[in-house]
Amino acid sequence: MISQYWVDQIPSASLSITVRDINGAEKDLTMYTSATIEMLDEYNNEVDLAGSSVVFASKQSGRLIFNWPTTRSVFERPGEYVLRLKLESSTARDYTTVHNIRVREFGKVNY
Repeated sequence: MISQYWVDQIPSASLSITVRDINGAEKDLTMYTSATIEMLDEYNNEVDLAGSSVVFASKQSGRLIFNWPTTRSVFERPGEYVLRLKLESSTARDYTTVHNIRVREFGKVNY
């Protein structure tokens, strides 16, 4: 799955995420106490996501909601960004596979 955003965009819609297991079934996340989004830009630099939040919508169904920062854009340059979810409990730290985000600049040739 690839999402598309624009340079300088501050998305009004949250990103809905469903974590799935290796077989494609919704993963039960009840063992996790926190979730964090990590995002890298097209140069593999970490993107500052201060002001964002991740909320468990349904731990049993593996669903989370990622709320973008509302005071600034995290999309400074066009390119292929990637994000992953870090899930933690007192005894575990797991990561999801990456999700690709294409960031385009209006009026420019991208890709």
